[in-house]
Amino acid sequence: MDITTAAQDVLQLIAAEGQSLPVDVNQAEKMIRDKVQQIGQAALQLHLAQQKKLGYEGSSRACECGDNQKFVGYRSRTLATLLGPVSYRRAYYRCGHCGRGCCPYDQEAKLGDCQVSLNLARAATLLGVNDPFSPSAQVLHELTGVRLGERTIQRLTHRAGKVADAQERGLALSMATWNVPASLAQPKRLYVAVDAAFIHLQDGWHDVKCVTCWWEDESGKVHRRGMTRRADAEQFKAFVWALACQCGLETATEVVLLGDGAAWIWEHVAGVLGEKAICITDWYHVTEHLWSCAKTLWGEGTQEARTWEQKLQDLLWEGRCNKVLKLLRQDHAAHRGGKREAIEALITYLENQGRRLQYDQFRSRGLDIGSGRVEAMCKQVGVRMKRNGMRWSESGAQSVLSLRSAWLNDQWEEFWSQRPLAA
Repeated sequence: MDITTAAQDVLQLIAAEGQSLPVDVNQAEKMIRDKVQQIGQAALQLHLAQQKKLGYEGSSRACECGDNQKFVGYRSRTLATLLGPVSYRRAYYRCGHCGRGCCPYDQEAKLGDCQVSLNLARAATLLGVNDPFSPSAQVLHELTGVRLGERTIQRLTHRAGKVADAQERGLALSMATWNVPASLAQPKRLYVAVDAAFIHLQDGWHDVKCVTCWWEDESGKVHRRGMTRRADAEQFKAFVWALACQCGLETATEVVLLGDGAAWIWEHVAGVLGEKAICITDWYHVTEHLWSCAKTLWGEGTQEARTWEQKLQDLLWEGRCNKVLKLLRQDHAAHRGGKREAIEALITYLENQGRRLQYDQFRSRGLDIGSGRVEAMCKQVGVRMKRNGMRWSESGAQSVLSLRSAWLNDQWEEFWSQRPLAA
């Protein structure tokens, strides 16, 4: 039977049920989709029913305790799928020594104890890492016709996310022995940018640290990978190192670290990227500091503020930081109170950056001086994690962040090919 014949059978089945397909393509599309989904559900049910000894491995099988599990009989299970619920019977074994029971078919299919098929779980969690769980349930039904509860999508997302979290932790732990993770690429120049965002946990607001690595391939196409972790700076540097290694840290001839100027970036992260790392303070953060001081001195939106800020910005662009500091010290002597404090803060910030402000040299080498890609990742944290009224547990937040990273890194297919619900 070819596709055309099968399609004619679908039309005949609809007609036999007393329904008439409308001329309106939109209404006809819905009726046909619903019927095809019903047929698919019935076909999957029949296919499983035809497997008479599903998961049967003989009268006994080895148990993990070293004894044997005995065949007890066949047990029923109902599974939610993209086609609808299906039921099947599979062999059940139990060990008389340790009491452990199992269904070999479920183990082989790596279904775990979730009553949801891999494909439905994959679709549900994709919605769950991009939107709150309640609207995700509504969108899932609208797109597939399958209903899963909000809490079910939440459990599936957290379950899969814990596996993604564990994989990230495993990579980071390899730094303890300098067991370098396998590289995905061999770029000539690798950029690493780090920043932080904030999420609302159950005990208040806390930071999450973000890292983004990017590079160009031989055709000029830019590739990126990112990771977001709830970790302190000392812990986070291992995650940065692991991700950078995956992105070609060991073979890159140039490594560039970009940050907003926070001390923890240079004190913790720079060291794990090696002596060849070129450290650059993000240009846009520097100009934000200039603007903040200008507004305090001259007032927001004034011509004096724009002129003052532009003069210092031009000098920094040319790499003349010492000239900028000289002018700021002159301004510092001429002001009092809050204005003097603003100038002091800017002087301290620039002095702390030191050689990381050599923008003339960075530009002459064709280096990026902006960390916009990691800032975009920080915004992605907000897109999912900072909706009205959201408060996260530590484990719940990290599971969603890790699973979301797999999606944003274009590793969704690879991740689900491992069948994480069975982990």
